[in-house]
Amino acid sequence: MGKSLRVSDERVAKEIAVEAAKSIWHYTIPASFFETKYDEKEESWLVRASYFEEILTFEINALTGNVSHFKRGKSATQ
Repeated sequence: MGKSLRVSDERVAKEIAVEAAKSIWHYTIPASFFETKYDEKEESWLVRASYFEEILTFEINALTGNVSHFKRGKSATQ
């Protein structure tokens, strides 16, 4: 029936996002810099971190907690 999600709420998703971003940027970004959205179809959290001119996007699998699909780019605002 219902699946047991390892990452079942936004708070847990943001905690994982902070650690994942730290591995890419090598410094800790406050959770307030992260936007998270749950995708029911894919059963994953879509994460966007915006820090100064850089943007990092990735997914967190809600069933396993695994992080994937990293994309790093520059902000369009200047």
